[in-house]
Amino acid sequence: MKRTLIIVGGEMKPTLLGSRVSLRAIHDQDIDDLFEIYGDSQTMEFASDAVFSSKDMMTQMLESVARLEESGESLEWAIMELATKKVIGTCGLHGFSDGGQACEVGCLLNSRYWRQGYMSEALSLLFSHAKCLGIDTLYADIEDRNLPSQALFKKLGFEAKNGQFQFML
Repeated sequence: MKRTLIIVGGEMKPTLLGSRVSLRAIHDQDIDDLFEIYGDSQTMEFASDAVFSSKDMMTQMLESVARLEESGESLEWAIMELATKKVIGTCGLHGFSDGGQACEVGCLLNSRYWRQGYMSEALSLLFSHAKCLGIDTLYADIEDRNLPSQALFKKLGFEAKNGQFQFML
């Protein structure tokens, strides 16, 4: 049974500010930056979606994100580099379970920004917010071959359990 996250009072999806990035709502005007991410075969190598071949696919994705957020099934943020105001990735919370106390983490970062600490900072912001929402367990499905992501999630405190990574907030 699919469950949704319900928040009473407070803001479910505020802008989250870090030292080099902010997590903010995704906007239609982000399509060019997002296509740079989702249209890049290196970035999408381990993603659950295929490489996007057109900006029309980005429009469809944004519509899907809006539907999933409206139904309470997902919360998705743009990762914006503060210095340039460029969207360099996305991250979100999905697949809420256990009455909204557990969920999956998803993230993508433009390959030009890998290994510079951007995703670590973004996910730290996301995890802090997840805790404020009453979420106490996070999961991440990471392919066996995706060693850099496994290393990142381990660095952030996740442990490999039953074929996926798990973190107790």
